[in-house]
Amino acid sequence: MIEEFGRVLSIEDGFAEVETIRTSSCTSCRARHGCGHHAIAQVSSSNRMRMRVIDPLSVNVGQNVVIGIPEDTLLQASGWMYCVPLLGLVGGAVLPSLWGGDSNIAVVFSIVGFVVGLLLAKNKSKHEQNNLDYYPKILRIESFEAGHIPLIVTS
Repeated sequence: MIEEFGRVLSIEDGFAEVETIRTSSCTSCRARHGCGHHAIAQVSSSNRMRMRVIDPLSVNVGQNVVIGIPEDTLLQASGWMYCVPLLGLVGGAVLPSLWGGDSNIAVVFSIVGFVVGLLLAKNKSKHEQNNLDYYPKILRIESFEAGHIPLIVTS
Protein backbone atom coordinates (compact mmCIF):
# COMPACT_ATOMS: atom_id res chain seq x y z
CA MET A 1 0.00 0.00 0.00
CA ILE A 2 1.32 3.42 -0.96
CA GLU A 3 0.54 5.87 1.85
CA GLU A 4 0.50 9.65 2.14
CA PHE A 5 -0.39 12.05 4.97
CA GLY A 6 -3.08 14.68 4.48
CA ARG A 7 -5.64 16.95 6.11
CA VAL A 8 -9.40 16.67 5.57
CA LEU A 9 -10.84 19.79 3.93
CA SER A 10 -14.46 18.73 3.40
CA ILE A 11 -16.68 15.69 3.71
CA GLU A 12 -19.65 14.37 1.77
CA ASP A 13 -21.51 11.06 1.98
CA GLY A 14 -18.83 8.38 1.87
CA PHE A 15 -16.10 10.65 0.47
CA ALA A 16 -13.75 13.31 1.80
CA GLU A 17 -11.63 15.94 0.10
CA VAL A 18 -8.08 15.65 1.43
CA GLU A 19 -5.16 18.00 0.87
CA THR A 20 -1.71 16.45 0.83
CA ILE A 21 1.70 18.03 0.57
CA ARG A 22 3.66 16.49 -2.25
CA THR A 23 7.01 15.34 -0.97
CA SER A 24 9.84 14.54 -3.29
CA SER A 25 13.14 12.85 -2.71
CA CYS A 26 14.54 14.33 -5.92
CA THR A 27 17.41 16.11 -4.21
CA SER A 28 18.88 12.85 -2.94
CA CYS A 29 18.29 10.80 -6.11
CA ARG A 30 21.20 10.05 -8.41
CA ALA A 31 19.02 10.01 -11.52
CA ARG A 32 17.49 13.45 -10.91
CA HIS A 33 19.32 15.13 -13.81
CA GLY A 34 17.70 12.86 -16.37
CA CYS A 35 14.32 12.51 -14.70
CA GLY A 36 11.14 14.14 -15.94
CA HIS A 37 9.58 14.14 -12.46
CA HIS A 38 12.45 16.24 -11.12
CA ALA A 39 12.05 18.75 -13.96
CA ILE A 40 8.29 19.04 -13.36
CA ALA A 41 8.79 19.40 -9.58
CA GLN A 42 11.18 22.31 -10.14
CA VAL A 43 8.81 24.11 -12.52
CA SER A 44 5.75 23.57 -10.33
CA SER A 45 5.36 26.23 -7.67
CA SER A 46 2.68 24.43 -5.67
CA ASN A 47 3.34 21.26 -3.78
CA ARG A 48 -0.19 20.97 -2.38
CA MET A 49 -2.58 18.51 -3.92
CA ARG A 50 -6.31 18.00 -3.32
CA MET A 51 -8.00 14.71 -3.98
CA ARG A 52 -11.30 12.98 -3.42
CA VAL A 53 -10.87 9.87 -1.28
CA ILE A 54 -13.12 7.13 0.06
CA ASP A 55 -13.99 7.74 3.72
CA PRO A 56 -14.80 4.50 5.55
CA LEU A 57 -13.94 6.04 8.97
CA SER A 58 -16.36 9.02 9.01
CA VAL A 59 -13.64 11.62 9.57
CA ASN A 60 -14.19 15.26 10.51
CA VAL A 61 -12.96 18.40 8.76
CA GLY A 62 -9.48 19.37 9.92
CA GLN A 63 -8.33 15.91 10.99
CA ASN A 64 -4.96 14.59 9.89
CA VAL A 65 -5.32 11.30 8.07
CA VAL A 66 -3.28 8.73 6.20
CA ILE A 67 -4.59 7.87 2.75
CA GLY A 68 -3.47 4.96 0.65
CA ILE A 69 -3.82 3.21 -2.67
CA PRO A 70 -2.76 -0.38 -3.43
CA GLU A 71 0.42 -0.81 -5.47
CA ASP A 72 -1.23 -3.11 -8.00
CA THR A 73 -3.92 -0.53 -8.73
CA LEU A 74 -1.32 2.17 -9.30
CA LEU A 75 0.73 -0.20 -11.47
CA GLN A 76 -2.29 -1.09 -13.60
CA ALA A 77 -3.24 2.56 -14.10
CA SER A 78 0.37 3.45 -14.95
CA GLY A 79 0.48 0.64 -17.49
CA TRP A 80 -2.54 2.02 -19.27
CA MET A 81 -1.33 5.61 -19.20
CA TYR A 82 2.30 4.95 -20.19
CA CYS A 83 2.63 1.55 -21.87
CA VAL A 84 -0.38 1.63 -24.19
CA PRO A 85 0.64 4.87 -25.99
CA LEU A 86 4.25 3.64 -26.10
CA LEU A 87 3.18 0.32 -27.63
CA GLY A 88 1.12 2.24 -30.20
CA LEU A 89 4.17 4.33 -31.08
CA VAL A 90 6.47 1.31 -31.47
CA GLY A 91 3.83 -0.76 -33.25
CA GLY A 92 3.16 2.05 -35.69
CA ALA A 93 6.89 2.42 -36.40
CA VAL A 94 7.40 -1.32 -36.95
CA LEU A 95 4.30 -1.99 -39.06
CA PRO A 96 5.55 -0.34 -42.31
CA SER A 97 8.80 -2.28 -42.16
CA LEU A 98 6.81 -5.53 -42.44
CA TRP A 99 5.84 -4.69 -46.03
CA GLY A 100 8.99 -2.75 -46.89
CA GLY A 101 7.65 0.80 -46.47
CA ASP A 102 10.10 3.71 -46.27
CA SER A 103 10.98 5.70 -43.17
CA ASN A 104 8.57 8.57 -43.91
CA ILE A 105 5.63 6.18 -43.72
CA ALA A 106 7.07 4.70 -40.50
CA VAL A 107 7.16 8.17 -38.93
CA VAL A 108 3.55 8.86 -39.89
CA PHE A 109 2.41 5.42 -38.66
CA SER A 110 4.29 5.87 -35.38
CA ILE A 111 2.55 9.19 -34.74
CA VAL A 112 -0.82 7.65 -35.61
CA GLY A 113 -0.08 4.67 -33.35
CA PHE A 114 0.87 6.98 -30.49
CA VAL A 115 -2.33 9.03 -30.88
CA VAL A 116 -4.42 5.83 -31.01
CA GLY A 117 -2.69 4.65 -27.83
CA LEU A 118 -3.45 7.97 -26.13
CA LEU A 119 -7.10 7.72 -27.18
CA LEU A 120 -7.32 4.15 -25.85
CA ALA A 121 -5.83 5.26 -22.53
CA LYS A 122 -8.24 8.21 -22.35
CA ASN A 123 -11.19 5.93 -23.10
CA LYS A 124 -10.07 3.51 -20.38
CA SER A 125 -9.72 6.42 -17.94
CA LYS A 126 -13.25 7.65 -18.68
CA HIS A 127 -14.60 4.10 -18.40
CA GLU A 128 -12.97 3.58 -14.97
CA GLN A 129 -13.75 7.08 -13.63
CA ASN A 130 -16.42 5.79 -11.24
CA ASN A 131 -14.59 2.58 -10.31
CA LEU A 132 -13.90 2.90 -6.59
CA ASP A 133 -10.91 0.54 -6.87
CA TYR A 134 -8.97 3.44 -8.41
CA TYR A 135 -9.78 5.92 -5.62
CA PRO A 136 -7.45 6.39 -2.66
CA LYS A 137 -8.93 5.41 0.70
CA ILE A 138 -8.51 6.83 4.20
CA LEU A 139 -6.59 4.18 6.14
CA ARG A 140 -6.37 5.77 9.58
CA ILE A 141 -6.66 9.00 11.51
CA GLU A 142 -3.42 10.45 12.85
CA SER A 143 -3.60 11.78 16.39
CA PHE A 144 -0.52 14.02 16.29
CA GLU A 145 -0.32 17.48 14.79
CA ALA A 146 1.12 17.91 11.30
CA GLY A 147 4.83 18.58 11.40
CA HIS A 148 5.36 16.98 14.81
CA ILE A 149 7.01 13.61 15.11
CA PRO A 150 5.64 11.52 17.95
CA LEU A 151 8.17 10.63 20.63
CA ILE A 152 8.30 7.00 21.68
CA VAL A 153 9.86 6.44 25.09
CA THR A 154 11.02 2.97 26.03
CA SER A 155 11.90 2.03 29.59
